Amino acid sequence: MKIYLFMFLLTGSMLIGGCEKALDEDAKTFIAPDKFFTNGEQCTQAVNGVYGSLNTIYGSPEFWRIVDLGTDLSYTEDANNLVPHEYTFTSGNTGTGGVWSAAYTAIKNANMVVNRVSQAPIDEQLKGRLVGEAKFLRALYYFILSNFWGDVPLWTDELNVDAVSQLARTPLVEVRAQIIKDLSEAAETLPLSYGTSDVGRATKGAALTLLAKVYLYNKEWTNAQQTALQVVQSGQYSLLPNYADVFDVHNRFKNNAESIFEVQFLRDAATATNIKTHQQVSYYMPARDPGKSTYAGVDFGNYIIDGWSVCRPTLKLAKMFEPNDQRKDVVLGYGYNGQTFTKWPRPDHPWFGPKFWDLDANAQASGKNLYILRYVDVLLILAEAYNEDGNIAESTKWLNEVRKRAKLNELANPSQENLREEIMKERAIEFAGEFQRRWDLVRWNKLVEAVKSVADDNPIGAANIKPFHNYYPISAEEIIKNPNLTQNPGY
Repeated sequence: MKIYLFMFLLTGSMLIGGCEKALDEDAKTFIAPDKFFTNGEQCTQAVNGVYGSLNTIYGSPEFWRIVDLGTDLSYTEDANNLVPHEYTFTSGNTGTGGVWSAAYTAIKNANMVVNRVSQAPIDEQLKGRLVGEAKFLRALYYFILSNFWGDVPLWTDELNVDAVSQLARTPLVEVRAQIIKDLSEAAETLPLSYGTSDVGRATKGAALTLLAKVYLYNKEWTNAQQTALQVVQSGQYSLLPNYADVFDVHNRFKNNAESIFEVQFLRDAATATNIKTHQQVSYYMPARDPGKSTYAGVDFGNYIIDGWSVCRPTLKLAKMFEPNDQRKDVVLGYGYNGQTFTKWPRPDHPWFGPKFWDLDANAQASGKNLYILRYVDVLLILAEAYNEDGNIAESTKWLNEVRKRAKLNELANPSQENLREEIMKERAIEFAGEFQRRWDLVRWNKLVEAVKSVADDNPIGAANIKPFHNYYPISAEEIIKNPNLTQNPGY
């Protein structure tokens, strides 16, 4: 996907950022929006810019902390990351302001693009596709915001900064309705696939998958089933036979057959320069021994990554795996290249494994893409939606597709409750560290129970967790800027 960086000089200094192939951040030109949107290339560049906030959000340690830490799968002992983990946050110290700001910056940009491209004098097919991409992205950003905060300000028009700063919160049901509208319209105009020069753009499958997920969150089981089946029937996606390949430590399987939508990152391996990278590998890699290429006593040879082991798997996660589950040695780390780790974070605890490693990273800088939507999610959406709808046989069929890839025995004649527990467990294992567990626990109303279940690893969090922690507080800074924002209960 080609993306050029450019800026619109608007009230409030709205910035649309992007890059060319390798995410080059050198500014090319400054163009006022009224002088832009005059041809297909300019409109494409404008849409490309809306993608840029994905790198900002998903490449941010702030995002990883508030979506992955403080669940039943991951804990930390890092002093800089304890606030969300231990549920000691308030409106003044959540560390969530960057996610809120980046998402709303992207939404402002998407609103402008939808409006301006819709009126641009360009080919109608291209126009429909570009507007569809912008609507998909707007829906995704609202999905992120509503999952963290519940009711959030909602607007789809071009508004100036003064108007935006007066917006009150919109009920979650209305936000979800807009997300559904955007995704439904996007699915009508987005293509099934692109050529190799446009890899990474939103597709019809991406819009339908996120739409099916939103229906699942809304407990609209039939809509979730019908929408997810459209993705299956498109024939565009399949599970990779080997789970390890999905997360290859050398990142050789970017945008693979299982990938529906992923955030594109890139590091120039030839010159070792950072182009558009993230540091997640450092958060999940075992701690590097000072001054050495060893990690927890294991020699990684010429691969030298600044491993900080901020995120560590709970013992509960380690015990979820059934015997012979092929995912275990990918999600969890017990050694490398025939060597066994000799240092452990806690007795009986493994490290996080090669699913999270990028051995070609330059110190902290990884060019590994990060998944937002994988085909396995479609299968698990079908399993959950059919089970909650009372169709046990159909649910079991889809769940067994996931288990077969993991080399596990197929389930036979489970009860609805047993199947529900299996689906929850499969989602935990499949999506560990993929920005899903907290949101799953909240929609199942299981967050409090889950955090209390790992009191040995997170005793302070287990003691502090309360039902109101399902949503984060809106930061005090945002409420000061907008007096019409109300705070979430409990803060």
